[in-house]
Amino acid sequence: MSWKNNFIFCIFILLGGFSFITYAAPAEKTIIVARHCLIKRMTHPYSTLIENQNLSLIATDIRGIQQLINLKQHQKKVCGGFIDVTEEWHQFTIKPVSESKKKLFLKQYDMPIHTSSETAHYSIKYEPQVNQLLHQINPQNMWNNLTTLTNFQDRFAFSENGVDAAKWIKNQVETIAKQTNHDNDVTVYFIDTGRFRQPSVVAKFGNEDGPGIVIGGHIDSIVKDFFGRSPGADDDGSGTVTVMEVARTLLTSGMRFKKPIYFIWYAAEEMGLVGSKVVVSEFQKKRIPIEAIIQLDLTGYAPKNDSTIWLINDFVNVDLTTYLKLLIHTYVKQPSKDTQCGYACSDHASWYKAGFAASMPVEAAFGKEDPYIHTEHDTMDILSLNHMTDFVKLGIAFAVELAEPTNA
Repeated sequence: MSWKNNFIFCIFILLGGFSFITYAAPAEKTIIVARHCLIKRMTHPYSTLIENQNLSLIATDIRGIQQLINLKQHQKKVCGGFIDVTEEWHQFTIKPVSESKKKLFLKQYDMPIHTSSETAHYSIKYEPQVNQLLHQINPQNMWNNLTTLTNFQDRFAFSENGVDAAKWIKNQVETIAKQTNHDNDVTVYFIDTGRFRQPSVVAKFGNEDGPGIVIGGHIDSIVKDFFGRSPGADDDGSGTVTVMEVARTLLTSGMRFKKPIYFIWYAAEEMGLVGSKVVVSEFQKKRIPIEAIIQLDLTGYAPKNDSTIWLINDFVNVDLTTYLKLLIHTYVKQPSKDTQCGYACSDHASWYKAGFAASMPVEAAFGKEDPYIHTEHDTMDILSLNHMTDFVKLGIAFAVELAEPTNA
């Protein structure tokens, strides 16, 4: 791993299958944006660089990041997560900047609770095509893929295992594309994640250049202290294989679409949405238009076998979220209810901050989530394959209805 001197760097020693991580004290700290409700619970030292009514920009070290990850997981009230803006802040402060400009820097991360789509008109148009594909879902594929993912010692964003997991996903999608004669209209590639070793994986289905659809989840897993086994079956192995099965089902269907579909597996979500932040930046630099985003982060845990699909209703696009309810009612035929996850709780926030229509369905309501995430006990035996399959159905409906089949 190549680290700049002014960023956190790690030395990885592989011994007996375990990743032992030693952190050297950096000249500069990691720079984080988070809401006050998260920061005020920190006991580890940090310094406040600037703050406004809602957010704080702080500098802390790797132990502070560990504590923030733990605080994000154990919230009694909805607060949310954090965004790593280290590289953006260092670029911004190469030359001295005034306090007023620092406030403007922070203001760009102050997102509205929700947005709406003034020009979007969502409806059910392709029911026969969607229903045809729902019969082609193979839940055992998901289970097999999840077995492989959880067999990695970890999928840390900074470890060789994390890199290997990304390579495996890329290889799987390329193999499916080749087997289904999609050599000419499926492109699979990495997007590097700056100072983190693990890349994000992007698979574009279709050669069209019009506004596309994004279906994503995150590759990386994490445990306390960044040490030891981290299977990450639910967080977010479940979402990762859900996206893979949506992709496989669409590619094997023979359908072509009017709009491109982007399947994205983000790196370094746990470290502050770093992978998705870079992905969104790359899409913007290349002026790739995106119409709608769905994030699949935690799709496998069904508390008390509750089949409800919960829809995040804060920091999302209201109209797109309402449309998900219609898709669930029409195709998944399970209950749907609203819940919250707070500021920057997953990768959809990177798209949302950039002004795109983003949505996120999840496995359980706030406060009822999988109690084993971020531990060595986040394993497959606690998951519901039926619940995961329902999220595949939703992903397929989302893709077909919004990307629109050409042979309809």
